[in-house]
Amino acid sequence: MERLTYDDDLFLRMECVLGVPVVNQIVWRFDRPVALDALQSMWGLLATGPIDRSVRRTRVPGARDSWTAARTPADPIAVGSPIARDAVDTWIENEAAVRLDPIDGPAWRLSATAVESGGMIVSLVGSHVVGDGGALTSAAAAALSGRAVPDDFRRVGLDNSGSEAALSGADIADGVGRIGAALSGAARALGATAVDTVRARRSPASAAEPSTPDAADTQADHSRVIIAPAEGPWVPSTVVVDCPAADWSAAAANKGGSSNSLLVAVVLGILTGSGRISTRDRVRVALPVSTRTSGDRRANATSGVSIHVDPGATYRDDLGGIRASSKQAFSAQADRRVTTTFELLKPLMQLLPDAIVAKLAASGSAPLCLCSNLGTRGLALRTIGGVDATSVAMRSITQNTDVALLRRTGGGVSAWWNESGERATLCVTGLDPDRFPSKEHLRGLVEAEYGRWGLTPEFW
Repeated sequence: MERLTYDDDLFLRMECVLGVPVVNQIVWRFDRPVALDALQSMWGLLATGPIDRSVRRTRVPGARDSWTAARTPADPIAVGSPIARDAVDTWIENEAAVRLDPIDGPAWRLSATAVESGGMIVSLVGSHVVGDGGALTSAAAAALSGRAVPDDFRRVGLDNSGSEAALSGADIADGVGRIGAALSGAARALGATAVDTVRARRSPASAAEPSTPDAADTQADHSRVIIAPAEGPWVPSTVVVDCPAADWSAAAANKGGSSNSLLVAVVLGILTGSGRISTRDRVRVALPVSTRTSGDRRANATSGVSIHVDPGATYRDDLGGIRASSKQAFSAQADRRVTTTFELLKPLMQLLPDAIVAKLAASGSAPLCLCSNLGTRGLALRTIGGVDATSVAMRSITQNTDVALLRRTGGGVSAWWNESGERATLCVTGLDPDRFPSKEHLRGLVEAEYGRWGLTPEFW
């Protein structure tokens, strides 16, 4: 029996307790039609792959939920009526808003529609509970290569044949084990905290030098004009933009950077242009990192690191600082030999009842600046039925958001970048309803920032 990890449980709680499901989406843009039988073959392989599963919730205190085969099969591929070129954005957003169910199923959906002026758009959405962005792209890439199961995302623990008595016995054993793990982890975390406190007291006073606060902590200093409604549903604005991958690489190299450091710089520029931050702020940037390995059994296998970009916007002339900080953070994450306090507390947090999770979530926050570099993943996804996509976009979306939630969590900009051969594609979402009040406004900020780096944006 395969149990949900802490990260799987986190996304399940977001959906079941907080009512804000998170889904991942891949979108293909083609300049000519893709054969329906190729899409049906892709659907069939996805339907026998690792994303086609459901969560079995347990009633035993302390026991983790487990995975089972999908209770409801995924709907057959949905092929819509042809749409106008200027309706592509709306179609993509509607697909991202589709209701998925990681418990009763289906947890994913494959759909396609022709564009009246020529070409086709294909969308694959999957619940974040059953797989993170890396899992979804791996499942899709495997299906496009004729395989149901990718090398780095195994389809395991989905046997439905166990009796209720056997399942209950396994849940009881897991509950006892997890309570012990939670107590042990909490004790180790307390010990580590005590040691850190003693070390801090013994360190020289000069170590406590004043520092520039993060922009996330000083956002109240920047004027805020309320543009969005005071309350009610609100879908964050998102734009998808292409440019030649060679141009992106050249712009980065011209300033001593990499594709990743240019991504960070572009997103910082969008935030600055919106007025959410200024060049006087020190900004914390979140950089997701995949920890998925060959034969991985986890639905969610993503960690993350953070870097700080100092005030002054010197990165506009020299990307070397962002590049060095990112490289150091990635190396430290990969070479981590000491278990963090957060890791020690994960078993305890997974034991918390839904009511306590809901209260703790009231003080939660979203990243001010999140930059997810998916590298060349789009290249493995590019071809469906012998037809190459002009570009491939990937992103993560939180559903059922409203103005109050977005203002309270304080998110800024989240971005996802990838290459799919000759094209570099960026998805940008503005999570602040007042700084990014419309898609048109966000598009203008992206266009201006691309111009700053000598890039020509091609919006979807």
